[in-house]
Amino acid sequence: MRAAAFVLVLSLVFATSALAYDPAALPKPDPNGSAFERGRIQIHEGRWVRAARLFRQATAEDAGNYKAYTLLGYSLRHAGRLSEAIAAYNRAVEINPGYAELREYRGKAFVLAGNITAAMSDYRTLVRMGSPLAEDLKEAIDRSIN
Repeated sequence: MRAAAFVLVLSLVFATSALAYDPAALPKPDPNGSAFERGRIQIHEGRWVRAARLFRQATAEDAGNYKAYTLLGYSLRHAGRLSEAIAAYNRAVEINPGYAELREYRGKAFVLAGNITAAMSDYRTLVRMGSPLAEDLKEAIDRSIN
């Protein structure tokens, strides 16, 4: 009975936290706002190093901000700094393992780093979550091995 209750609680945690970060669903970033908001602006402008700097500041201000760690990883990945990106994604996973967008982004970083085994692990997690992002990651994995 205890195991069944644990599985139920775990499935509820994943169900509620698997919602992906959707910039379109958020208010337009404030250029005078927080480091996180200014980082979002830099991402939209493709300024990856500037964005990473701002997301590092955001994580220093709030070490529990998994979205800031996720977008730090995203910025670093686009800047070609894969090992740093994966470290940022790993920190975000420690904070919120059920954040689907994070799993997709980290999986893509693993693909770029040539670690298909780790990318497949994130893919399987997305499948278990029931996330449509699983297919995006699977396509990236398939492209890398073909």
